[in-house]
Amino acid sequence: MSGLDQPIVIANSCYHVGHERSWRVAEEQGYPEQEGLDRYVYERGGLITGKQEFEGLGQIMWERGVDIATAVDVRAAIVQRSHGADAYIVGGWRVQLAPKLIGAKGMSRPEDLRGARSVVREKWDLRYISICGALRKFKIDPEREIDWIEVPTTGYTSDESVGDLLRTGQVTMLPIDGTEADRLMAEGYPLILDLEAYYKGMGAWPPGKVIVATRQTIDHRADDLHAFLRASVRGFWFASDPRNHAYMYDLETRLRGATFNADERRLRLRKSEKSLEAKNASTVIGEHFVLDGLVRRNALSRLIEDMVESGELDGPIEVDDVLMDAASIDAFENLLGRGLIDADVLARWRRANGEPAAATR
Repeated sequence: MSGLDQPIVIANSCYHVGHERSWRVAEEQGYPEQEGLDRYVYERGGLITGKQEFEGLGQIMWERGVDIATAVDVRAAIVQRSHGADAYIVGGWRVQLAPKLIGAKGMSRPEDLRGARSVVREKWDLRYISICGALRKFKIDPEREIDWIEVPTTGYTSDESVGDLLRTGQVTMLPIDGTEADRLMAEGYPLILDLEAYYKGMGAWPPGKVIVATRQTIDHRADDLHAFLRASVRGFWFASDPRNHAYMYDLETRLRGATFNADERRLRLRKSEKSLEAKNASTVIGEHFVLDGLVRRNALSRLIEDMVESGELDGPIEVDDVLMDAASIDAFENLLGRGLIDADVLARWRRANGEPAAATR
């Protein structure tokens, strides 16, 4: 962690450019300074690999002097806390992704996916984690009973021909959504599991990526932490607003052009303004950002139970040992009171995620 007399250090744990957008737009819009975060350092490009987050997130934060880590896999944060690491969840970053699982012809139910061959951008990315959590509920071991092929260009559905992997038999299960999913189903490929419906049925959309901070940051740099969280949530709102599409498309183009990772330079989250305009605004608002910045305690508790059941955790851990959310609740209430959060849009977003419109924790 940094010294109390030094600028607070913020680092993006994940190397994906998509996870930088909300904070980078917050910087360009001047939100950190407006919220009182005057002295900070932001480190981009990835703090630690996805798999190693589970083993060394707290250690790398200590070694690098990182006070706040963004885009941390929620499961990694839970595992790290179970091992006593100085890395507490303080807010939400992204909700879990929810693609449709389209199977080969002849499949009809989730259990038929045992032994399937599928494609994913990379193991440990947000989509992979979302799928694995659901498969375990159907007694399928995603590590041992699914043959995963890593194809980077499948990220964000950047490859428009990804459906051909299923049509040609290269895979027998394809996680996909949008127009191509509809096209495959129209061609007779069965919808085996709709993860959106599955997760909505759980009562609270599971957290996917979270914001983590050290205990020193929580206890002794509260003003900086609160200011960061307010600026971050404002970044979520700007980035997810369809009216800002042209700006965000330009920002993403600049960020991807500046990254040193070859795959990140060629992937795109949004393909064109025309495709965005064709969507209903209610489906665009949010885009997996956590518009209230909160982590649902009931969802986190359920996730911990699932991890114990699957063997990812040796035993249960109390939610209060993992989540310290007073600052994110304060940030949400502050922004809502100042009119910087649209209550009507927020209620619509919550309902779309299967939550009560007035949910707070």
